[in-house]
Amino acid sequence: MDRNCRLRHKVEMLTPPLPWDKPRWRNRDGPVVVLLHGLWRGWRAMEPLARMIGHEGFSTLNLPYPSARLPVPTLVELVRREVLSIADDRPVHFVTHSLGGIIARSLIAQAPPWNCGRLVMLAPPNGGSEIVDWSKKHPLVHHLLGPAGRSLGSDGIPGNLPGLPHQLEAIAIMGRRASIPLFKRMLESNNDGIVSASKGQIPGLKGFTIIDADHTFIQMHPEAIRMTLAFLKSGELAD
Repeated sequence: MDRNCRLRHKVEMLTPPLPWDKPRWRNRDGPVVVLLHGLWRGWRAMEPLARMIGHEGFSTLNLPYPSARLPVPTLVELVRREVLSIADDRPVHFVTHSLGGIIARSLIAQAPPWNCGRLVMLAPPNGGSEIVDWSKKHPLVHHLLGPAGRSLGSDGIPGNLPGLPHQLEAIAIMGRRASIPLFKRMLESNNDGIVSASKGQIPGLKGFTIIDADHTFIQMHPEAIRMTLAFLKSGELAD
């Protein structure tokens, strides 16, 4: 991918969520991949990755959801309804970013009726977020996180979710480059500027790795793309 293309992708990914955003369903007859963005982001944050996954023959559902306005249980139900609307007998895989990983884990824990496939989590706060913990002492910041964001603390939803189902093939890909140094002091030495790398680790993962990527753009990092595609195809985390 050349420099100009990467720049266009970054601009696209930073487009904020808009009131008229709708799910983007591309049926290519291959296995289904549902893409879930992170907090305060929109579907465009996952769109370059969705296109690359689609080029490999997968059907993709790039799903916007009001991450900053509603609590996690409500968001999970919204996602559930959208996936049910396109699910058939094909495996349904998930590729998520940040909060999207917690939404997907919450949904999978409910044993949904479709054929559950694989789960790729990019920069998930599986162990909770130190930033959310810090925000509890700063009411304005805490309020701006929204109900879903406020639930991502060390004592919040991530730590209270059931373990991964034993039959689920799942990986977490974390970053170690902090392009935004604002929160660096409250994070561990290996961090992506928003999430400490160790916070992505949970029992039951089939693979866990840390790459030289930042939180905002880990979805388009070449290593993240390569590993995501390899895992969706084979169930193995590529070296």
